[in-house]
Amino acid sequence: MTNASPSPGGGETLPRRGFVLLAALTLLWGVNWPMLKLALSELPVLTFRGLCLLCAGLIILALHRALGRSLRVPRHQWRPLLVSGFFNVTLWHVATGFGLIHTTSGRGAIIAYTMPIWTVPIGYVVLGERPGWRRLTALTLGSAGLAVLIASDAHTLGAAPLGPLLVLAGAVAWACGTVALKRVDWQVSMWVLVGWQCLICGVPIFVAAAVVDADALAFPSLWPLVSVIYNILAPFVICYYLYYEIVRLFPTGVATIGTLGIPMIGLFTGALILDEPLGWQEFTALGLVIAALAVPVVTRPESFRRGG
Repeated sequence: MTNASPSPGGGETLPRRGFVLLAALTLLWGVNWPMLKLALSELPVLTFRGLCLLCAGLIILALHRALGRSLRVPRHQWRPLLVSGFFNVTLWHVATGFGLIHTTSGRGAIIAYTMPIWTVPIGYVVLGERPGWRRLTALTLGSAGLAVLIASDAHTLGAAPLGPLLVLAGAVAWACGTVALKRVDWQVSMWVLVGWQCLICGVPIFVAAAVVDADALAFPSLWPLVSVIYNILAPFVICYYLYYEIVRLFPTGVATIGTLGIPMIGLFTGALILDEPLGWQEFTALGLVIAALAVPVVTRPESFRRGG
């Protein structure tokens, strides 16, 4: 496994490749939030989530096999694969899917990406990762940015708590899955890990959709259909691989703090695509999140040196 390696000065050197992957992940996952809202405007949650997971899993495994690589998972790693997949895939997609029905895409993205708040204490308890002052400062700034937006919509949260609570449950599940993923020295490629998790953990959702959504199905119109295709190819096929690879390259705290830029992309693309409102709260939060992402760079430039 490739992780951050010690620098000559004794500090932690983070690989440049990880930052490139993180930038791509931020853009693709950020744009996905308004795309999700578009798809769910015409498709039931379970059908949409199950279809995307099964198609993505099959595509990923087929591509990997086409390259002549094995899809085999060591027997002793099936259990952690399913455990992390249950949190990262099944619970995350069901909770956030139903949550987005009752809240806007921008607000859903904000609440979902409070995930780093839950990952840091879970990572400390489970992995023994002690966050330094840089991570704590960045996490505090990023969390403050999220808090500004959440507080500005307190009246909406109080009037319709189901959506925000479901998305928050998804955030906690994602944090648990991230820590579970980090605990294992995986002996399979990220493509195999992502493919099997999407495929296997998507099966119960698809089966439930066949029972629950049988009478509510209709072929979607153009933009919801485009959203379905985008969700299969970008957030699933590409972004799951990117995210798992970032978790391997970076300590848990660094990997999750970097994802704080995603809800900002979600907010502004939501305003562009869905005409969701933007105000001073959004711009204040954006400044706080940019500051959070800049802390590791400004205080430790050697973080950009390529690690081991």
